[in-house]
Amino acid sequence: MTTSTGAANSQTTPGTTSFTESVSAADTSIGFEYQYYYYLDRLINLRTGESAGLEVKDDVHTDLADGFCILVQLKHTVKTNAAGSPIALAELSLDLWKTLYNWARIITDDTQQRDTVPEQLKFIGNTEFHLVTNKSQSKTNKFLETVIEFQDSKKTFTELRDAIEKLSTTNATLQSYIQTVLDLDDDVLAAFFKNIRFELELDDIIARVKKSIREKFIDDEMVDSVFERLDSNIRSENFKNVKAGAKLQLTFEEFWTNYKKYFSDGRSKKLQYTKYQHPLPANLFAQTFVKRLLEIGAITQTDIDKVTTYTLAKLRLVTNLERWRQQGRIVSDDIEALHDEVITRWENEFDLAFAGCGTEQEIITAALEMLRELRRANFLLDGTQLPIELSNGELYHLSDLVQIGWHKDWRQK
Repeated sequence: MTTSTGAANSQTTPGTTSFTESVSAADTSIGFEYQYYYYLDRLINLRTGESAGLEVKDDVHTDLADGFCILVQLKHTVKTNAAGSPIALAELSLDLWKTLYNWARIITDDTQQRDTVPEQLKFIGNTEFHLVTNKSQSKTNKFLETVIEFQDSKKTFTELRDAIEKLSTTNATLQSYIQTVLDLDDDVLAAFFKNIRFELELDDIIARVKKSIREKFIDDEMVDSVFERLDSNIRSENFKNVKAGAKLQLTFEEFWTNYKKYFSDGRSKKLQYTKYQHPLPANLFAQTFVKRLLEIGAITQTDIDKVTTYTLAKLRLVTNLERWRQQGRIVSDDIEALHDEVITRWENEFDLAFAGCGTEQEIITAALEMLRELRRANFLLDGTQLPIELSNGELYHLSDLVQIGWHKDWRQK
């Protein structure tokens, strides 16, 4: 996988982009993300008996049930043309020729017993070679045009080979890539170019993944939820596998066993909540609900971990409510009904909590018991029982809105 950064050398002039900036981690990162999301899309589209891998046989590969293999090289560029679109794939592009060079080396890999023409032809007969890039189609790329015409039997192999031999460059690396391809046996070279596929202008790879999810009979409003859960969990598993030295490769059966629940949940009418990772407020202890908890000693000024956990619960409750509303899974009346129900339950507890309390310590003890009791509750939203985290988040949210409190005199504090 290659990410084109556009860096030429380390010499800079005032007002220009430095070499460090031109090869920044962000530029490299987007290339890896492009590769990963293409792999995720392949996983979603696997069928029985198939498997897909990430950086195993190639950048991405798919093994089909009949033994056929699709090798994929992914090339992403952050360079744009005057219109702001990704640059075109030129006929002397390093991305293009490094890809063809890599495949030529795979075809002739003697460690895989492919050092003879018959074995190379056998390998090519069971393999397709896909170059996938966000680069655009170029009208001046006559070489690519010749390849496509050769595949359509509009040009002969001789014309194809002549087109390659006529390519001229002073770049020694590029010339070595071209020569390695030309060094293939003519029969092998012809078979190889018959089995190359070009997929250009694939820029929004995430949109492609979401389209694949939707085509698994997931309603539009649930696509993002399924995507987020798949993305998060597959990334986590990838990290664990890399750390353990395992290959990033899944069969259809493994993928379906591990992740089918996300698709089932996406088709369910039951509300599915996401544990969003929110940025936290600059001053956690300035939040109203935190002040209410401090008043009764439920937390102290040093309980940063607890306050962080409670804040995330509140933020996740608010975010999930809004996401469900935007998806059309609930309406504003459902949210108001939840708030009203919780406030009513709080009022019932509050009205009885302080009966017989005379001292401040007795008030504090009663308040803590009321808080403990309400924290145990799973509240209902439109018939769906909310998990404890979101139910607790609802309590903190209402407290932030100054709708409920814990101390007997919380309104005066």
